[in-house]
Amino acid sequence: MRDLSLADALIVCSDMRPEDAQCVRAMTGEEPGEWFAVDRWKTTGPAWTALQDGEPWVVGGMSFPTAWTGLLWMVARPGLRLHSWTKVVRLGRTLLVNATNPAGEHYRHRIEAHVLQGWRGAERFAERMGLKYEGTRNGCGSG
Repeated sequence: MRDLSLADALIVCSDMRPEDAQCVRAMTGEEPGEWFAVDRWKTTGPAWTALQDGEPWVVGGMSFPTAWTGLLWMVARPGLRLHSWTKVVRLGRTLLVNATNPAGEHYRHRIEAHVLQGWRGAERFAERMGLKYEGTRNGCGSG
């Protein structure tokens, strides 16, 4: 694990899983590309890169759309192995613990994760982070 760099974001976002690309399209109405890697690199909160075989494989972090809200995000390349997933889950939980600590630098009252409806893997990841399903947002994104 290391802090997110623009080079890492470009590598991962140019080879993201098809489900991640579909999620980006649903949220933004645009095709993912270099613009998305730059956007993730410029995130307003903590961001990191997870390595597999010495290569950037997952980028993730938490952005802060408001002073009280944190938005957990993650993009991965295909073929992430179980051992690497375990590290990503552990890092995500640490990020959440820090973000929910009122004395912490990145404390937020509310933490969210937007998950593509029907993508069971992403739903399970959010559940493993301790997040609860609240509902489906209709009429947002590209439709």
